[in-house]
Amino acid sequence: MNSLEMQVEGSYEKQAAMLEQLRDCLEMERESLIQVDVEELWELMEKKNTLVVDIEKLGNEIKCLLNQHFKHSPENPRASALKEWPWFGKLSRQTALLKEDIQTRLKENLSFIQDTLGFFDELVGIIVKGGTQEQGYEHLRKPLEASGPRIYHREV
Repeated sequence: MNSLEMQVEGSYEKQAAMLEQLRDCLEMERESLIQVDVEELWELMEKKNTLVVDIEKLGNEIKCLLNQHFKHSPENPRASALKEWPWFGKLSRQTALLKEDIQTRLKENLSFIQDTLGFFDELVGIIVKGGTQEQGYEHLRKPLEASGPRIYHREV
C-alpha cells in the first residue's frame, strides 16, 4: 500500500467517523427538541455546522487525492479506486449508508419542528379569537371573500 492510498484511506475513515458524529448530533437534537432544551440545541447547531464544514473539506481532499492518484486512468477516479482498492468499496458503502441515515434523521427533525410550529400557530389563533375553537375543518380553508381590511384576518 503506497502512501497516497494510505492517505486516501485515512481521510475516508476520518470522514466516516465525522458522519457518525453528525448522525449522533441529529439524534441528540431530536431529544433536545422533545425536551425543549434550547441551550443544548444551540450547542448542537454549532457542532453540526463545524462537522458539516469539516466533512465537506475532507470530501474535497479525498476527491483531489483520487484525481491525483488516478490521473492517467481512462475511467473516473472513483471507479478506478473501486477496482484497485478492496477497502474503498466498504468505506464507500459505509459513508453512503451514514449519509442516508443523516438525511432521514434530518427530515424527521424538520418534520417535528414544523408540526410543533403548526401547533403553536393554531394555539395563538385560538387565543386571538377569544378562546373559541372552530368546529370541523372549516378553519383550514381560506375565506372565500374577505370583508373588511386584511389586517383583521389570520393570514396577515
